[in-house]
Amino acid sequence: MFKDRAQPIVKIGFSFIYVIFLVGCDLQNSSQEKVFGKYHQRLTNILEVSYSSVDASSPVTIPSKRSLFQTLPRLSLGLLESFQLRECGLFDLVAQKNNQLGKVQDAFYDFDYQVKLLKILETCLQNPNLGEQDKASLINLNQQKWQHFNTHLDNLFFTSVAMRKQLTSSQWLVNEGDADTIFIKKGLSTLSNYYQTPTLHADKLPEDSILIFQEKFEKTRLIGKLYYSLKSSKQWLKHTTNVLEKNRSSIICLPKRDKTRFLYLNNVFNSIYINEIQPYLAYLDSTYWELSDGISLVEQRMSLLKETYSLSQTHKQFQQAILDHVQFWQRLFKECGVNINKR
Repeated sequence: MFKDRAQPIVKIGFSFIYVIFLVGCDLQNSSQEKVFGKYHQRLTNILEVSYSSVDASSPVTIPSKRSLFQTLPRLSLGLLESFQLRECGLFDLVAQKNNQLGKVQDAFYDFDYQVKLLKILETCLQNPNLGEQDKASLINLNQQKWQHFNTHLDNLFFTSVAMRKQLTSSQWLVNEGDADTIFIKKGLSTLSNYYQTPTLHADKLPEDSILIFQEKFEKTRLIGKLYYSLKSSKQWLKHTTNVLEKNRSSIICLPKRDKTRFLYLNNVFNSIYINEIQPYLAYLDSTYWELSDGISLVEQRMSLLKETYSLSQTHKQFQQAILDHVQFWQRLFKECGVNINKR
């Protein structure tokens, strides 16, 4: 009897949690967009023209895993009967890897294995007791592993769950401090250092394991949210600037004429754009520049796969939209005799 009653309650409970989650995501998105919408609406009210919103930006996506994944040949490690190879740790590493067979193969853990393998191969090759046949086989294996290294890294970059989430989003970026930005920047810098490691120099591989960044890459979606926010902000700014430009003739600034409309517009500019929108735009811009080296790496590696990730181009368009909007106000203030330097 109690079970029968409990089931609907459990269902309602899960439904309620799900609704809260969806509402939370929606509020996170709408809180940023509402400011742009409020700014636009106040201006259109003063100009006495109809208000129109902008369509939501399309989600930031990347091509499918299938199109980005690069298949690599399976390399045999048929050398492990040698005592010297067991002694230098190669046997234990491969045995540990084999124990994971049949389990879900996570791209981050697979790459971590590749890094450990290269380091151990270098150690084994330095063993003076290594036989000539084993040494020749090991040199060949080491060379092949280095040839495949960047491909393993590309597969992690563009087909792992964590990195695909990091690079995609349909949500606005919320200013919650710089901690995530600093950590993601360090993670991207570590990936860059892996790419830049000289071939056959395992001693030059980064000390930081990529595994320590996996969770943050997956949960923050920082780059994807930044991309989406730059696109969306650009759309709103262009839309609002266009309305102002089209209705410039209705803003009177001539001497001995009623300047009420201009004064109201000026008030909206100060109270909403300067106090609410401009700080957010500055936050997006500073976040972009903080992550710019990592963003360049993403775009470069994506282009080598004949695909595009146009975040840097979107940032330029974002900057231009800000410039166009600010220049409209600068011209208006100059024409209306407002001293811009004292603003």
